[in-house]
Parts: sequence; C-alpha cells; structure tokens
Amino acid sequence: MKPTQITAALCAAILSSAIHSASAATANWPQFRGPNTSGVSDDGHPPIHFGPDTNLLWKTAVPGGLSAPVVWGEKIFLTALENKQLITVAYDSRSGRELWRRIAPTETIEPCHEFSSPAASTPCTDGQRVYAYFGSFGVIAYDFTGKELWRHPFERLPSQYGTASSPILAGGRLILQRDGDSTNANLVALAPATGKTVWESPRPLAGACYSTPMVWRHDGIEELMVQGKGRVAAYSMSGGQPKWWVRGWGFSAVTTPVAGDGLLFAGGSGLGDPSGPNDPLFDWDKIIGTYDANKDGKLALKEVPLSVIWHIRKDIPIDVPGNGFPMRNMLGAFIDENHDEVVTKAEWDASVAFTKDKFNADRFVAIRPGGKEDSTDTQVLWETTKGLSEMPSPLFYRGRVHFLRDGGLWTVVDPKTGKRILDRERLGTGGQAVASPIAANGYIYTVNESGVFTVVRAGDTFDVVAVNKLGESVRSTPAIAGEALYVRTAGHLWAFGAKPVGKP
Repeated sequence: MKPTQITAALCAAILSSAIHSASAATANWPQFRGPNTSGVSDDGHPPIHFGPDTNLLWKTAVPGGLSAPVVWGEKIFLTALENKQLITVAYDSRSGRELWRRIAPTETIEPCHEFSSPAASTPCTDGQRVYAYFGSFGVIAYDFTGKELWRHPFERLPSQYGTASSPILAGGRLILQRDGDSTNANLVALAPATGKTVWESPRPLAGACYSTPMVWRHDGIEELMVQGKGRVAAYSMSGGQPKWWVRGWGFSAVTTPVAGDGLLFAGGSGLGDPSGPNDPLFDWDKIIGTYDANKDGKLALKEVPLSVIWHIRKDIPIDVPGNGFPMRNMLGAFIDENHDEVVTKAEWDASVAFTKDKFNADRFVAIRPGGKEDSTDTQVLWETTKGLSEMPSPLFYRGRVHFLRDGGLWTVVDPKTGKRILDRERLGTGGQAVASPIAANGYIYTVNESGVFTVVRAGDTFDVVAVNKLGESVRSTPAIAGEALYVRTAGHLWAFGAKPVGKP
C-alpha cells in the first residue's frame, strides 16, 4: 500500500471511530437528569407525540421504586424494591428485555415516607460500570454483565423521608452527598475502579436532604455544587471545606441546582411565598373566636378538633399524601414552644415571624461566580419567591430558566434579570409535580404524578404542542437517549421513539 493510501485509510478509520464515538455519546443518559444533572440532551430527538398507542417501541413490567432510568448504549439500569429486597436491574434498551438483576445485601431497609421508596436514588454509569446507591446499605458497583466488582457499605443516616440523593461521576470520582440528621453526614468521593475512599468532607450540620450534587464549570474552573438544608455550597473537586456558600432554605433541600449563562441557579420550597396572601386558616383572631372554648385568650391543643386539616399546597388535592396536616398536630409540633399543650399569642406571633423570614420561605436565587466564604450578600444577582417548584428541579434551556410547580403551573424567567417572561401559565394538566422537566430538540417535557405529559415548545411564548397520557403514575424523571424517550411509571418501563433503538 502506498503512503498516500495508508494515510487515507488511517484518516478514514479515525473519522469512522469519531463518528461512532459521537453517535454513542448521543445515546447516553448516564445519571439522574442526564449530563451533569442538567436535564438536557443536546443531540436527542425523542418523539413529541407518544402514548400507549403512539410511537411506543416497547413496554416492560418493572418492580417498584422511584429511581430514574439511566441509559448507556444498549443498556438501561434501574434500582427497585421487590419482596423486601433492594435490587439493581439491567434492561436491553432495544427490546426492554430484562438482562439481569442483583440483590443488595441489606440487613434492614430504611423507613421512608409512603410517597417515596427505599429505592429512590438513581444509579449512574461511566460505560464500564454501573453504581447503585441505597441508603439502607451503601454503594455496589457492577460491570455491564452484572458481575459485582466492589461494594462500599455506609452507615445508614437518619432521615425523616428516606434517602433520595443520587450518586454522580465527576472529576474521575464517584461523588455522594450523604446528608442526614446526624453529625456523621458527609460529602464523599470514591475511586470508581475500587470503591475506596479518595476524600471525605464532613457536613455535620447539614441535616437530611434529597438533592443531588452537580458541577459548575465557569471561568476555567470546576466547582462541586452541593445544595443542602440551610445553604448551597461550593466545594473543590478534591474536597475539603466549602470555598463559599449562599445561605437560605431552612428546610430540607429536594431540588438540584442548574447552571447557564455564567450563573448558578438554586432554590427550594419552604413555608410558602411570604409575599403572598396569608392562609385564612392561620388568622389568630378567627382561631381564638372559633376554638377557644374557655375564652382565656389561649388555644389549648385539645380545643382544636383533629378534623381541622391544614391544606398545605393549594394547587393540588388535599388528599395527596403529605398535603393535609391536622392543625392540632401542627400547633403542637411547630408553635407550642414550651410543650405545655397551650398556644399563646406570643408563641403564635413568633411562628408568624418565622414563616415570613425569607430563609424559611420558598426561595430561588441566581448566583454570580467569584464568591468567598459567606456570599449571601455579595453574589446573589436576583431572587424570587413566587411559583417555585417543590420537588422538580429547575431547568436551564436555551437561555431561559424554567420552573414546574404543582397544579401544572409553568414559569419562564430571564436568567440575567429574573424578569418573568411567562408567569405561572397553566399547562392544563394540574396535579402534583414530582419528576423534573427535561429538554431536547427545542422541546421541554413535563409530566405530572398522574402520568400526563405536556410537551412545551421552548421559547418566550406559551406553546403547548402535545399532551400525552400514559395512564400510570409517574414519579421518576424520564430519560432521553438518542431518538428515544424512556419513562418509568408505577409498574412499567416504557420506550418511545419514531423508529426502533439502534436502527439507522
């Protein structure tokens, strides 16, 4: 072969390899919310219209759990709970056929809220191994054939609602945000090949939370962003103490930060929007007038019937688990400071002041880079308290920040100014929002807990292009890989696409 022919052949091989690698990259959704937990597939082209009879590639029964599907090429991975055992399951992305399942060696399974699951943490993969994390055990790594490679048990940290934070791969490490109601809470990095601890950063005051870390890349650096109870903090990729932080969020964090246009966006729900109208149930004069039977100007807990229920999130039905709270229990747990089973006007006023504190309310902020230590007063560009998500994480897509709130309320914000371009537009689906919105090819996919998808065209006008009903509950964030959309419902894993996975 002539030198020119060798050169041509070599170039062709390199080009073919590059094309194959690029193609493979577009077919991956390797962790919770995909690339860097962003919720965005830059090269995905999933269908807009889909359902039980439309663009359905396959549907397969899966055991219960709330972890989201992760995809790498021809493999899909989930975690689940079945017959009181925590398991990791692999499926063929082309057919939905189950390839293998492995049981985590748990002695006891952690308690969790009825709305959640002990299998709520989403696994992650680097194309060689899949890493499954359970709060009841720790981390187990498998190769793609299901062979266990290593295990790293962890102490189970107490949490009121169970574990939900997911592991991520960043900086060549497997990162875990192990926040809990314990002085042993920490941020830890493991070696993906061995499971050995590379570094550990204590978080003794973090408190239980359900957020997942992400990496903020800006100004030629990378910072590991961790949102927890009380603040969002930036860590070096090699651990240590936080470099800087922004305070807020007096309650457990659920959402995961996102980045775009050189800014970081983080938020969470608390005791509601302090700028909004007061809940009429919490009018002291009306309460005293209605329930103060002995007319002493105080409210004995037993004077309030257990049938009086606080409707917490008005945008969704009161019978949704966790959305109705007996007022007597609320008074005893949060307002009766000296626990004498009597609420005074002074205790009431103190609780009102607590709810109006912006650090205990719903709050979302845009953060500039360059922070040092406490940056609450220096790096926050803008903040808002209106129309925020409770469980779905925000989405940054095509130069805009998007929120999905319970009741099917859709908000779009200018990232530089905080100006609302669309303010709580109604998607028409209602219900509770659990899964986070995801985006590809100029469209944003939202879904409510009832399994109704609303596909919105990304832009500054409100444009719903499709409403798709699956008929099963959806509490897991879907995945986009190539031209396919993968959805985990209460009982099934669905694949939607205009053509079979892996076909040209």
